[in-house]
Amino acid sequence: MADFKIVISDPETKNDKKIKCKVISTEEVNVLQGEKEGKALPIAKINEKTHNQIGSPQFITIQTEKEGDKKEKIKVHFKAVIDNKTPDNVIYINKEIAEKFGKEEFDGEVYRAKSFQINMDQSRASSLVNMKIGEQFDGTIIGLPELKLRITGGSDNSGFPMRSDVLGGVKKKILLSGPPGYYPAKPGERRRKLVRGNLITPDIVQINTVIVRG
Repeated sequence: MADFKIVISDPETKNDKKIKCKVISTEEVNVLQGEKEGKALPIAKINEKTHNQIGSPQFITIQTEKEGDKKEKIKVHFKAVIDNKTPDNVIYINKEIAEKFGKEEFDGEVYRAKSFQINMDQSRASSLVNMKIGEQFDGTIIGLPELKLRITGGSDNSGFPMRSDVLGGVKKKILLSGPPGYYPAKPGERRRKLVRGNLITPDIVQINTVIVRG
């Protein structure tokens, strides 16, 4: 069974209000176990005032432009941790994650994360096998115990998408008029496409989820 990728979307992200910030790497921010492999979300320390300016999100995205002949935007997602010792419009990150930006200190933008991805190894991923689209699970298994996640879809190791209207752990061709699995070129167009059922099997390598609140 391949490792799972869990894609987590935040339904409360309606607009990504961006503010300019100074990002500084420091040894005071710890590197989490599994962070390098994408199995843990890195921490960013931010004060309450700056945090409130972007809507007080649990998860943030820091973005900057990489210098060079070709401009390239670099985005990294973080779990926001309130630390009022951090100055206004300053964000502290660990030195290892700063390598992705190519600088230990830089000017950037911060905003509420729309979605992010966590990788899971096989030993943890097995607990999601036989769950269905629409079911919920605790974020503890991906190191985010404060979250409850609802499964909205996924795809297998060949890229075929799961569909809620196809029951079980099957792979079959069905007539589709829209996504997932088919995007018609014009209204009313239909095609027979290969899709996966609504049940997570060991062949599924990506699971799409949405944060459940309230």
